[in-house]
Amino acid sequence: MLGISTSWKSEISDSGRGVIQAILDLGAEFIELEYRITPPMLQEILPLLKERRVSVSSLHNFFPLPEGLSKKEASGDIFSLSSPEKEERELAVRYTRRTIEWAQELEARTVVLHLGKTLFHSPMETLKKLYDEKKIQAAEGKAFIAEQKKLRAAQSRAYLDSALWSLEKLAKEAEKRAVFLGLENRYNIQDFPNFAEFKILYQELSGSWVRYWHDIGHATAQQNLGLSDQEEYLENFGGLLIGCHLHGCKGYEDHQAPGSGEEDYCLVKKFLKPDTLCVIETHHRTSREELLRGLEFLRQKGIS
Repeated sequence: MLGISTSWKSEISDSGRGVIQAILDLGAEFIELEYRITPPMLQEILPLLKERRVSVSSLHNFFPLPEGLSKKEASGDIFSLSSPEKEERELAVRYTRRTIEWAQELEARTVVLHLGKTLFHSPMETLKKLYDEKKIQAAEGKAFIAEQKKLRAAQSRAYLDSALWSLEKLAKEAEKRAVFLGLENRYNIQDFPNFAEFKILYQELSGSWVRYWHDIGHATAQQNLGLSDQEEYLENFGGLLIGCHLHGCKGYEDHQAPGSGEEDYCLVKKFLKPDTLCVIETHHRTSREELLRGLEFLRQKGIS
């Protein structure tokens, strides 16, 4: 199943109908609605859904954009489900519940979740500089990465406890409404969870409606920057795979048209099941022509 996220147009358009029509014009089978969709945009979209002009595969938390927040503030991390601060965590749970309710209302199968960020000081600019200088695999790069991973690991426990507190509540809500929760692999080293944290979360939440959502662009960027191995993620969590975000990644620049970068679709395809949701997630900088080529590329790869 192959669809397109509203992220392609929602950042630059306030017309819900216009965003959906642009995607329909590409011949998409379904759409993913994401966190830049405002309540007024949603009201424009609802008649199209009632008319069965398009179906919704998934919602990307937090949906719709909470009242009082601008599009510039819109983010899957605007509230953190893993925050050690109880007040923020409760807000994150509250607005995620709302997303789950909308998923049931719109007959979407999955809610895609970010779980937040640690307070670890980001070394990403240094990592990108090392990559540009072709030093990621050199002794200097490996030593830097090893030290950063050690520092990042020291922050893990508090965020794990907080994330489990949130997810245990949300998993019950998801089961009640027959909606899966897809935990997305992230881009930055400071993002939560990392590979080791994913393993613990899935062990603790075994048997629940919590699943894995694989972002091929994030995985490619992390692999290029020496932070993780995409195959390790898929080998360990592929059995829980509910969906994928597909987009191009050159080096560490992602959210481009599928097939325009270094993504390993043959690897990902090994873990796809007939009902796995495959959603193209590009930014508005991707042209219509590039996106059409990306769609054709994926179909040629047997991802459709």
